[in-house]
Amino acid sequence: MPARLRSHLRFFLVSMIVLLLVAPLPTFVVGASESTRQDSPLLTADLVAALASSRDDDVLPVVVQFPEGTSPAEMQRSVLQSGASVEIRHAFELIPMVSLYVRASQVSLLTGTHNVVTISLDRKVQIETGLADMDSQFVPSDTGNGYVHFTEQLGVKGLWDEGYNGSGQVIAILDSGVDSDHPDLSAKLIGFQDYINDLSDMESADGVDSYDDNGHGTACAWSAVGDGSANGGNYTGVAPGGQLLAIKVLDNEGSGDDSVIAQGVEFAWQNGADVISLSLGGDWIDDPTYDEPSVAACERAVEEGVAVVVASGNSGPAAFTVNSPGVVEEVITVGASLGDTGVVAFSSVGPVMRTSTEPLGYSPKPDVVAPGFGVMSGRSISSSTLEYPVYNQTQFGTFYTLWSGTSASTPMIGGVILLLKQKHLDLTPMEAKVAMMESATDFGLDPMVQGYGLVNATRASALLTSSGRAITLMAPMRFPTLPWSSEVLIVGDDRPPQNITIMSTHTLGTVTIEVSGNASQFITTTETTLNVAAGYGHFGIALEIPDDMPQSAVGNYQGNLTLMDGSTEIASVEIRFAVTLFGGRLMTDMEHHDSTDVDDPSYYGYFSEYLRERGVILSEFGDPDDFTTTPIDTTTIAGADVFMIMDTETYYTENEVESLHSFVAEGGTLIVLSEFYDSGTETASYAIDSYNRILEPFGIQCERRGIGVGPGNTGQVYGASEGGAVEADPLMIGVSDLYILQGSTLSVNSSVPGTRGLFWQDAAKQHAIVATAQYGEGKVFVISDGSTLYDDVLYDAIQLGADNLQLLKNLAVQIAFTAPRIYDVQMETGRYGDLANVTAYVFDDDLESVTIDIRGPANQSLGGTVTESLGYKYETSFPYESSGFYSITVVARDAAGHERVFRKAVLIPVDVIEDTFVQTVVISLLGMVAICLVYVGYQKYIVGRVHRVRRRPEPEEDEWELPPPSIE
Repeated sequence: MPARLRSHLRFFLVSMIVLLLVAPLPTFVVGASESTRQDSPLLTADLVAALASSRDDDVLPVVVQFPEGTSPAEMQRSVLQSGASVEIRHAFELIPMVSLYVRASQVSLLTGTHNVVTISLDRKVQIETGLADMDSQFVPSDTGNGYVHFTEQLGVKGLWDEGYNGSGQVIAILDSGVDSDHPDLSAKLIGFQDYINDLSDMESADGVDSYDDNGHGTACAWSAVGDGSANGGNYTGVAPGGQLLAIKVLDNEGSGDDSVIAQGVEFAWQNGADVISLSLGGDWIDDPTYDEPSVAACERAVEEGVAVVVASGNSGPAAFTVNSPGVVEEVITVGASLGDTGVVAFSSVGPVMRTSTEPLGYSPKPDVVAPGFGVMSGRSISSSTLEYPVYNQTQFGTFYTLWSGTSASTPMIGGVILLLKQKHLDLTPMEAKVAMMESATDFGLDPMVQGYGLVNATRASALLTSSGRAITLMAPMRFPTLPWSSEVLIVGDDRPPQNITIMSTHTLGTVTIEVSGNASQFITTTETTLNVAAGYGHFGIALEIPDDMPQSAVGNYQGNLTLMDGSTEIASVEIRFAVTLFGGRLMTDMEHHDSTDVDDPSYYGYFSEYLRERGVILSEFGDPDDFTTTPIDTTTIAGADVFMIMDTETYYTENEVESLHSFVAEGGTLIVLSEFYDSGTETASYAIDSYNRILEPFGIQCERRGIGVGPGNTGQVYGASEGGAVEADPLMIGVSDLYILQGSTLSVNSSVPGTRGLFWQDAAKQHAIVATAQYGEGKVFVISDGSTLYDDVLYDAIQLGADNLQLLKNLAVQIAFTAPRIYDVQMETGRYGDLANVTAYVFDDDLESVTIDIRGPANQSLGGTVTESLGYKYETSFPYESSGFYSITVVARDAAGHERVFRKAVLIPVDVIEDTFVQTVVISLLGMVAICLVYVGYQKYIVGRVHRVRRRPEPEEDEWELPPPSIE
């Protein structure tokens, strides 16, 4: 190539490199109109998702939010001026929002609306469905024998005796409507607003004509103000003298748009309601740029002086299940109690977690509970007998039902507020709320389950009188709370910070926060002083057990977090926890769950708590939603003392099955809970073939034989009194009956040494429900119904007199480990040439020896003398010389001859090598780049000039010539 051509090419290449280095990358816009439509920051994520799946002509329900203070007329004008073709449903007075219908293709035009804050999809909410499938054994009988009405359990008689029945007070029931033909409600109605079918009747002079095409609203209304006309006045709502404003916001299926719920709240406020009751809810969107209409409306209604009561939901017993708008701090969120004895397992559980809106963090909910299981209420003539079965027809006709749910509990609290407002004139929502909370009956349960407990109307009234309505409290009433156990491990365990909410009816000024008791050494708060005004205040609390605590620190810790005004105690929170030794690790197989049917460990909180009382912690093996698989082998489950397989659906490989056999043989404990086998379809709801391969050496097999199918999707009770048999065994102490909900049975080969059936469905002992086996150094426990673990099934079992809870208590004891337990093995490295440290945390009552074998990347033996400290911490060290894989094996032996082996592989990557080496490499590379740049510059500016002054040679015949440069 000619020299001049080479020069031009060098110039071109250098120019291109410089351009690539300094020029910004181009942004390509594909489908600009679609991007504008879906990517505007004004659109919420749910609306964007809806647009992505919609056709252009699909009509969407949308809510447009404006700044505070924007009038309804201004909002309507702005929407209409956007150019979008819309049907405005409602422009709110209470909140700065407009609800409307718009075609998907027109949504982008709304983003140009003047002063708009956000545009969101109008979500659906549902009734908190009543749970009516109740066996006759644990609901009141048709004769009423044994039935205790909820008015007795709520302590309203004292106020009734004083002459207060809610007269002159109005409760708005926002629901599916109210049956105005019900004798107990017809005289209560002062108006009916229908947002579903537009059949409103707000003229009460000639009686209000209303309907309920679902039945839910009538049952709610009766619990609040039913006067008992159809039963001789023996059974009534809480405030039988109160008046009823029925607002239909839900259709016949119990569903409605969130903006319509907000309309109902606004209508109730506009029409003078004293209390608004909402037995409905849905998932909550925690978005700082967007307020759900019902959430915003509830907040504003309380600000305007209307008390709002909301059902917590029926999604318990898992934590974080409180529904919206029950998450609103200012409303009174109501859970469901079992009469005056405890809380129903289905009642939704807090805390409420806020990641974007104030107050950030974990906040307490619910606030209180009221009876919500098997309670009597009014029945609409159009109600389904399946959902609302007729109660005591021989005496009362078809006017009453029995139902369950937080929906039943919520209007009861609304009725209590009517009584309090009648007696205590101008009672504010805050005064009513804190009085009911402070005077409630404490069940001693977790505050995220019960709030402050069961409301007592008479005590709340007495507190308002004695305090002069000057009441301050803090929530939660105890700490720590769910979803974290009150059992903390000695090995540096902690609890994440939670919010303490201060509720005060009056201004206190500056107060101090004090922590007392032996628990105080582990408690920190975000504030030590606080200015308390009337309303809500917050600060944080955390519990942290430091590393390297001596074994002598094990024990119970108690104390109080106190709000002090000088030397006067204003309010307090009880602190109670226990520091325990590590008792072992139960690893639950999540890897083999189908991603559509995951049995989350949060479903079995009771069992988890029994384990934590013994220092046993739960961990999860694998993730069904992860695209990568984690196979079971001796390394991946090395940290488990117990491995639990519960209702898994996917196949186990031969290597996995063999690894489980080795795990048990070497001293591990295996728990297997099978599930339902449908004899009709000849299908199992779990991986039955894999289970039988796993259980084969132990002499136990899952039978293709389903049990536990009762009427109405209920289960059945089995035991000696039902034709079965129970063996004498520590696992069966106190267990005579078990409630099974769609399970199966087991075959047990008793000729296999150490294998026994313990609980038999039949007296002939052919079909077991519980079996156990000894295999090598380990144990196996098999239960033929995975739902035995579930908290909600445990509740049903208790109601039927079955002993499922005792079985789980016994199981937690029986899996307690006599062999050494290894909490963790850690390896710390520094720079090359320094000592690397390996630490093993080993627990045992009679530990005799601990060895730590370390193999380096070249399989060389490393490590030195093992030293002990704190009673459980064992350490060794070695000179750190290279990166790569290190294999660590810890062997712990006790005086009884038990041995525990823990294996761990640690990869030390190259990026932790000597910093100076990294710096040297980087500087060398930069130097090379600089030299190259100097060379290129030399070629361009020095050599290039020489070339330009030379005479241009004549081209040879076979040589081609570059054209002169030109400007395009």
